[in-house]
Amino acid sequence: MNELDREINEAVDDLENLSETEIVNIFEGADNLEQDTSEKIGSGYKHIDDCIDGGFRAGDFTVVTGIPGEGKTTLCRMFTMNFDKAEVPSLWFSYEMTLRELRDSFEKMGATKEMVGFAPQQLHDDFDWVLKHIDKAISERDVKAVFIDTLGDVVKSQPQKQMDNYANYLAQMCKDLRRFAIQRNIMIFVIAHAVKNTRSNSNETSNSDIANSNGIPAAATNIFHVWREAGDSTIVKIGKSRRDGTKKNWRVKFEFQDGRLLEKASASEQDEEDLW
Repeated sequence: MNELDREINEAVDDLENLSETEIVNIFEGADNLEQDTSEKIGSGYKHIDDCIDGGFRAGDFTVVTGIPGEGKTTLCRMFTMNFDKAEVPSLWFSYEMTLRELRDSFEKMGATKEMVGFAPQQLHDDFDWVLKHIDKAISERDVKAVFIDTLGDVVKSQPQKQMDNYANYLAQMCKDLRRFAIQRNIMIFVIAHAVKNTRSNSNETSNSDIANSNGIPAAATNIFHVWREAGDSTIVKIGKSRRDGTKKNWRVKFEFQDGRLLEKASASEQDEEDLW
């Protein structure tokens, strides 16, 4: 048997060993799924919820992006605190802060030790390790929302120079996280840095400004761009909403006060100047 015949036989064997699933009617099959996308989990901000068709759902994979220091992590911490009010537990993989620093940042925002927020005692930057500990948190703490700060930190164990294509690696990791969120019936949020020299020559970012962005936006259910403006204003722009494409590029304006983001107004790209 030559090499080509051997490869063909192995491919046939692989096909025969694939698990089978029932072919069902679309409407009946959707009703039988464990993942219930009809349940909406509010962000705690009316204008943001309006831009994502009423709130987050189990299975959502959300990317929060912007250049460093513009409020990405603050927004995600606010989501955690607002989820806490609805008794939705969160899990944090905080690679840019120690566990004590993360605790202190929540305390400054007004959180108490009763907040249903969790984190691993020690962190590793291996992707499989992260998935394993998400499963552990789901089992032990009934976690429904997972935050990874930042996306690039979970691949440090495989230096960029050892990867054939780092951007493709991150894109595949995002696809895996999206699939994992759907399988586990949870929400996953990742913080991703944007390039400092944005196309707009300002702190405002777009999907193409996400660092190593090849494929990352395609995997996302939602994309939020965050940047600060003069004074105490923070802007969140909707870069993508898989469930409501009509709100792309809408902006939500926040006031930064006592470490918290207070929602003030929203606007489409067209009427933004008239609103604020």
